[in-house]
Amino acid sequence: MVNSSLKQLSYKLFPGQCLLCLAVTHRPKDICRGCEQDLPWLRTRCQRCALPLTTNTICGTCLKTPPRFDRCLACWEYRFPIDGLISRFKYHGDRASGALLGELALTTFKNQAADALLPVPMHWRRQLRRGYNQTELLAAQWGTALDIPVLRALKRVVATPTQQGLSARARQRNLKGAFTLIKAEQVYGKRIVIVDDVLTTGATANSLAAILRRAGATEIMVWCLARTP
Repeated sequence: MVNSSLKQLSYKLFPGQCLLCLAVTHRPKDICRGCEQDLPWLRTRCQRCALPLTTNTICGTCLKTPPRFDRCLACWEYRFPIDGLISRFKYHGDRASGALLGELALTTFKNQAADALLPVPMHWRRQLRRGYNQTELLAAQWGTALDIPVLRALKRVVATPTQQGLSARARQRNLKGAFTLIKAEQVYGKRIVIVDDVLTTGATANSLAAILRRAGATEIMVWCLARTP
C-alpha cells in the first residue's frame, strides 16, 4: 500500500512518458493507453504450451509429446514491440522496461493459484557480467504483488552457451546437466511456477520441470512475458 501511494505521488510530480511512443501517459504507467492496447496480447493459444493459435485448444506438438510442465501462461506474442522491450530489459539494463512489462503481466497472472515462484537460474559468471538476472527481478515483482514466496531452489551449474539461434534438439543437448536442485524440501508437494521471460522451444522449462517433478512438485506451471510463434 505504501509503495502504491508513493508511486501515485511520483507520477503526479513527474508525469509518465510512454516507453514506446514517448508521449506523456497521463497515468501512473510508462505506457500510454493506445500503445498498451496495441501490444500483441496473446488471446488464443495452446492450453498447454501457450503457442499462439487461432483457437484455444491443444497444439499438435503437445498432443504428440506433452511437455514436462502442466501449463504455460504467456502474456504476449514475441513480436514488435514486445520483443524490443524485452531486449532492452534483458540485455541493456533497462529496468524501467522490465518493471513496466512485469506490471502489465499481472493482469494475466493475478487469478492463478500457486505456492511458490521459481525464477530460471542464471550461471554466476553470466549474472556477474550482466549485473542481474531478469527472471529474478520479474519473480520478485510478481511475488510481492501476488503475495507468493520466491524460491532459490535451483542452481545453474554449467555455463552453457546462449540458447539463441539453436534448434529445439540443440537446445536440449545444450542444457543437459545444466541445472541442479539444491533445496528439494522447498518444492515437495507444492504448486511451483517457473518464471521466465520468453518461451521458445520450451527446452529450459522442460529441463527444470523434470527436476521439479522428480523432487515431488504436484503441479508445475510456467509464467513468462512472451511466447514465440
